[in-house]
Parts: sequence; structure tokens; C-alpha cells
Amino acid sequence: MVRTLAESVRALAPKLAEREAADPEQYPSENIADLVSAGVIRAPFPVSAGGSGCTLVDAVDAIETIASASPSTALLAAMPIGLAGAYSVGPDVAPPEHRRAWADQIDRVAAEYRAGTLYAACNSEKGAGGSLEATKTVAQRRNGRFELTGEKILASFGRYAGMFFSTAKVDPSDMPGAGVVEFFLVQPTAAGVEILDDWDGFGMRSTESHTVRYHAAPADGIVGFPNFIEIVQPLSYWFALFSAIPLGCAAAIRRELATPAPESPALRLRLSEARMREEALRAYLHETARAWRPGAGPAYAARVLRTKTYVTQEATRLCAELFALSGGRHYKRDGRLARALAASFAGTALRPPLPLALDTLVQQFSSE
Repeated sequence: MVRTLAESVRALAPKLAEREAADPEQYPSENIADLVSAGVIRAPFPVSAGGSGCTLVDAVDAIETIASASPSTALLAAMPIGLAGAYSVGPDVAPPEHRRAWADQIDRVAAEYRAGTLYAACNSEKGAGGSLEATKTVAQRRNGRFELTGEKILASFGRYAGMFFSTAKVDPSDMPGAGVVEFFLVQPTAAGVEILDDWDGFGMRSTESHTVRYHAAPADGIVGFPNFIEIVQPLSYWFALFSAIPLGCAAAIRRELATPAPESPALRLRLSEARMREEALRAYLHETARAWRPGAGPAYAARVLRTKTYVTQEATRLCAELFALSGGRHYKRDGRLARALAASFAGTALRPPLPLALDTLVQQFSSE
């Protein structure tokens, strides 16, 4: 009997949690390997390409379940799952002149996912605050291929990545029809790629999110076609996945405090209220995720940003309140609840920074 995505992830969750508890500081290689072999990482691809054709709601549910067991594993998994979601949109989303090449790329990348290649996000930059317009990395065409120059931070997977996908600005004369930035595919082992060993992150140290410097590093090509980010709007897919991580952390803390059921009626009431808040946040996130489609437009992009901002803020607040209720025996640095709390803050702060989202929401409100 073939398992659904939800069943596969729930079956894996106890083992993911066990490894997280045993060694929370190290890259979770076995957890990632299990997710790859179970087909979770490639799930958004259609069945014909080796995936399960999962929807964004399915993927959000999977990331929340993983996060409740191992938040760092969830953040890592969200990166290639989100890219698989972008590839799942099919050839017809491309302009006619690019459809054949895009279809070929979908098939090629799907095959690499099936083989276990990990596609890792290498996009964030110091001072950019998550803004594409503030990207400083540039791609220049030389000798028939693009070369990237610039510095990235928070590059997930680090040296464990099989392929980076990185944003870079490109001159329209080098790529007619290009958007503000494009996603470029760069092999971590390519000449001109320098992966530092500088990540010691609060809450999610095991994600290996090091700084990466590109020194005229050759790209294998672009993701999709010119203006891909504007046409497909894949960022909304990732934002929904990231929102599920602090929600998973809150669910994990609440379940641990509720097992066994506390004797205090007051504490049981607080935990019941926490569960209602958690379910409301989940319903809001799932409703937004259910409406995702390629190129959904600015109104939907704004909706996703509001959803991510609200869900991450409220889920992180819920984590903090539950931790405060947990009592002295949980007030230790290396405890499971403390790690879940730290991970909820780390995810909220870093993917992408919350202040940018709030600033953008204010600007949108003032322009309406």
C-alpha cells in the first residue's frame, strides 16, 4: 500500500525527533536521507516525474509535522521542497518560446531529485532584508555562460548541498526579458565558489547555513526562463512553508506539556486555549496555501505576506507563553522545549526577516 505524504512524514517523525534530541548541534544527515528516500523532498513533482503531485497545503502540513519533531530538519527540507513546487507548475506557464527548454529542465531536475541531489537556497544577503531589489550579487555572461559574483548568507545545507539556487541581477543585454533578479543554478564545487565555515546560528545551528562567496563562479544556467520569479511567483510557496515551522514548534511544546495531562484545571485550560490558537493559525495558513497557483498576482502575494507575518508572530508568541508555563524543570538551555522555542524565534527572524514584511505591509496599506 502506497503511503500518502502525510502518512510518510508522520511515520518518520518519531525517528526524526529521536535524532534531534540525541545530537541537535550537528547537520541532520540521517533525517534528510530519510526524507529523500521516502519521497518527501520531491513530493511536489507530478507522479510521472517521481513525485506525489502534492499540493502546497500537503507540503505545509508535512513541514509542520517535521518541525514539531526537528525544526532544523524542517527548515532545510523547506528549501528543496519549495523549489520542487516551483518546478511542479508545468511547461505551459512559460512563454511559448521557452516551453521546450523549460519542460526539458523540469525532467532533468526531477531526475536529480530522484537521485538524491539536494537543491539548496543560497539567496540572502547582508543588508538586503529579504528584498530582491536590494540584491547585490550580479551575473555576467562570459564565453557563453553566466558567472556570479557576490556574497550570500544563510546558504542552507552548506557543503552538504548538491546544487545552489541563487538570486543575482543580470543586465537585460545579457538576458533579454530578464526580471529584477533571476535564480541561477550553481554547483557548490564549481570554481569560484567559496563556502565559509562561519555559521553558529541561534536556534538552528545544524542547518549549516554558512556564508557563500561567488568569485566569477560559473552557473549551470537559470531556473526556468527570463523573468521567472515575476511570472511564476514562487516566493509565496516558500513563505507558506516557512510559516509552518514556528507553528510546528508551538504544537510540539503544547503536546509535551499536555502529556501526561496535568492535574491542574487552570493549566489544562491554558493548554486548551493554546490548542485553539494553534488550530486557528493552522486554518488560516492552510486557507492561504490552498489558493496558491503560479502567477497568482499582487493581491495574492500580499495575502501570503500577511499570512506569514501573522502566523509566525503569533506562533512564536505562543511558543514563548507555553515555555513560560512549563515550569522550572524545562528551564534549561539544552532541553527540548528550550530548543523548540529558540528554533521558533530563529525561523521567524531569518526566513525572510520579519521587519521587512511589516514595512511592506505598511506600504501596501498606505497605497490602498
